[in-house]
Amino acid sequence: MFHLAQLAELKTLYPEKEVPVFSELLKGISKETLQKVATHLIGYDLFSGKQIDNKRVIENWFSQANEAIAQDLYDRIEAYRKKTGRVLNIIHTISCLKILQHGLALEEEGQLNTKSKEQSEIDLLLAMLVCNQNEDSDQTKDSEKIEKAFPDDYPAALLLNMGFSVSDIISFHFSDYTYCQIVKSLRLFKFLESRAECTTLLNEFYSFLGIAHWKEYFERIIPVVTAWSSRSKASSVDIVLNRDDHYQDNYAFLKKLSLSEYARMEDVDYIKIREKPLMELDNTTFRIVHPLFLSDKVYKSLYFLLNQLYGKTEKKLGGFRSWYTTHFSEGTCFREVMQRAFLYADQLLFDNDLANQTPKVVGPPDGYLRIQNNSFLFENKDILINAAIKSSYDFDTLIEELKKKLFNEDGRPVGIGQLITNIRKLLSGENKYDSGFVAGSTDIYPVLVTHDNMFDTVGLNRVMGSLYNTELKKLEADGLDIRKVEPITFISIDTFLLIQHLLRSKKINFADLIELYHKESDTGATGFISFSDYVIGHLDRHLGDWRSQELLQLLFK
Repeated sequence: MFHLAQLAELKTLYPEKEVPVFSELLKGISKETLQKVATHLIGYDLFSGKQIDNKRVIENWFSQANEAIAQDLYDRIEAYRKKTGRVLNIIHTISCLKILQHGLALEEEGQLNTKSKEQSEIDLLLAMLVCNQNEDSDQTKDSEKIEKAFPDDYPAALLLNMGFSVSDIISFHFSDYTYCQIVKSLRLFKFLESRAECTTLLNEFYSFLGIAHWKEYFERIIPVVTAWSSRSKASSVDIVLNRDDHYQDNYAFLKKLSLSEYARMEDVDYIKIREKPLMELDNTTFRIVHPLFLSDKVYKSLYFLLNQLYGKTEKKLGGFRSWYTTHFSEGTCFREVMQRAFLYADQLLFDNDLANQTPKVVGPPDGYLRIQNNSFLFENKDILINAAIKSSYDFDTLIEELKKKLFNEDGRPVGIGQLITNIRKLLSGENKYDSGFVAGSTDIYPVLVTHDNMFDTVGLNRVMGSLYNTELKKLEADGLDIRKVEPITFISIDTFLLIQHLLRSKKINFADLIELYHKESDTGATGFISFSDYVIGHLDRHLGDWRSQELLQLLFK
């Protein structure tokens, strides 16, 4: 789900006004108004993915005392539409989150609750317009250097810089995303339960949440998450507890997920709000701040909690991040998905298979697949991007970080760099682990498997593909025939989880999908969206009801 719309900004709607200081506008607003309005608007913005009805937003925003101001605002929006043909969006989820951030910080400083309701309505609107304006400025400030760095892929690079900071928050398929979170979480807990060395860590997890088993975690978190998807109108979602025999346990559990003390300086990329995605309104009511942050509590944020709890153990696993990505992300999640998706492959090998061959394959790919005359090289990358870099809108810093994480880190090839290395070894005949591969005849499809939806940002595959092509041409300069080497494709592990049953049953052809994606991307028809977003749209159009619940049924047994 990707939408590019024009935000309503102060300079656009009120050019006669001087730009006030964003944080000053929020001082004095009542805590209840600020928090409830911000979360309500997030819920409104993320309801259907359709164009928001500004008239309805304005009617709900202002009380009768501000009726004249409301009408003037609507008239200005309509005048702009008639003049330019463009509809402005007042609400922007990122601006709502920033308003909430500053409001929480002001609450800690005791600087709320002095303004009237009517003035609060006006100042909240101005804060939204100023924040929208600041966001637009941040997103486009590096446009000249972007065009200089990527003249042939300027639109994609510009979209990448505009979206990388925020796309995971505003561009997602909630039901698909949550389904994959549940599947990965089930796999994770079964994996941890099967490893004797993880017993202490699991017990720390149970103790922290006040539960006896990970199944109890699911019993409590899943209903909270599904409350969002079951709503019938554009609004915020509140979780209301019954005062029954389970009240104390349920309250204690939700309290663990709720914001309490807040320090905005520590909340880069909304780390604190992601960690605590609920707000306690009273002792029976909790409000969901953002649906993605709540869905992440099912799986994604478990890594950070487990890493924190691991510090209390004897640390028998060594460095937790390295252990987790090696043994679970790659050794379990990636391999099981590949095995289920490509059950009938002519060849499916993983790095340990290749390393144990005679002669030993040095620096093997994480996965190698061949289906008839199509070979696929996989590199699995469960990586993190520094939150300050991710949220900076600094194009140079972002590209350097991506190069380090995806091409070359400390002098050694990683990710795409490893794919280039293994393409060279296949083409040169150095690697002979598959007798069915014929250099110059067999097509090679390099695939980077990612584990975070930030890598589904619009433009990323295109921009990284440009850098990949530069490296590929070096192989050609060395005398290798690269005509059968296909473009690099970023594919999230979630996408494989969603389509693995279609790949296994051969209802879709993996190579054909990749080729179709790049063909349409080259023409600009896709708007440079990710392969993951492209596939969902493609299958919705051509297969109708294609999703399967089989994996959940198997894992819940």
